[in-house]
Amino acid sequence: MDKNNLLDCTLRDGGYINRWKFKDDEIQDMIASMTTAGLDFVEVGYIDRNGSSKDTTRFPDIGSIARYLPADRMNTTFLAMADVQEIGVEDIEPNDGRSVEGIRVVFYKHQIEEAMALAKAVREKGYLLFMQPMVTIDYTTDEYAHLTREIAKLNPYAVSVVDSFGYMLKSDYRRYFNILDNILPVETVIGFHSHNNMNLAFITAQDVMEYETTRRLIIDCSLYGMGRGAGNLNTEIIANYYNMTLGRKYDTDAILELISKYIMEIYDERSWGYSPYLFITGLFHYHPNFACYLLEEEDVTVEEFERFLLSVPGDMKTKCRKPYVIAKWKEFKDEQNRSYHAD
Repeated sequence: MDKNNLLDCTLRDGGYINRWKFKDDEIQDMIASMTTAGLDFVEVGYIDRNGSSKDTTRFPDIGSIARYLPADRMNTTFLAMADVQEIGVEDIEPNDGRSVEGIRVVFYKHQIEEAMALAKAVREKGYLLFMQPMVTIDYTTDEYAHLTREIAKLNPYAVSVVDSFGYMLKSDYRRYFNILDNILPVETVIGFHSHNNMNLAFITAQDVMEYETTRRLIIDCSLYGMGRGAGNLNTEIIANYYNMTLGRKYDTDAILELISKYIMEIYDERSWGYSPYLFITGLFHYHPNFACYLLEEEDVTVEEFERFLLSVPGDMKTKCRKPYVIAKWKEFKDEQNRSYHAD
């Protein structure tokens, strides 16, 4: 593992597009191909106590993942994500060496207590611990420093800065990187997970690779940027950029073959990528699902969407649920109609 490393999260984060419905043979083939392509980390899906053991990357337990992993893991480390809403301390089984090596604990700011308990269990059961505090920019520097000190006590393998809404600039991510760099144990890896709402994912990833530190770094990506809304950083693009600037490491032909074989068919059925609606959510720092949920149900102009979004209370920016979005849209339209008739 060198300083800059790639983590492909297609089977996990990309699953928001197809509801994690990958066939068993596809899962196995994608994992094997990403391994031979030289990707440093592959996140194979979610651990979900309500998941299934067939044709999905929402696995009911850690042990059920083992059958999808290649006999020769080469230089790839396999991970699964544990959401504190979908798995508890009691669901972490001891690491027997046959399944994933690491578990990423993902949580929102209001779930820190549950996340720390889950993280402790992950470490005690013998897994590499990856911590993923979502919407990192929601933390003040003091809050983030406090959280980092608590995480550091668990001696994590990696901690990631997460640009959940796709609007972090260089100055934003570096502010949090510096906190991690100054507090975490020297061997802990720093990661970066981005979204592409404002087309910043590739630009920021390049800067991450140039960040001056003695630590190892991990950059998240997905095949063809597959992911909800605007999607993520493209694996093929950042892998090629690495090869061009730092020396050949990744087999981009193998990566492109995977895209052709599996991802383009999904894209044709339900596309993802940049849109002005998602740009607006990034511009005003709102959850991208305000756009995703509303556009599933309504025909909305860009200008109208901007006015609607600005009518949503600021304290609801990150608390996005579809019934709430639709209800607020109806309130907005009713108010617009009243104003029109009053005029």
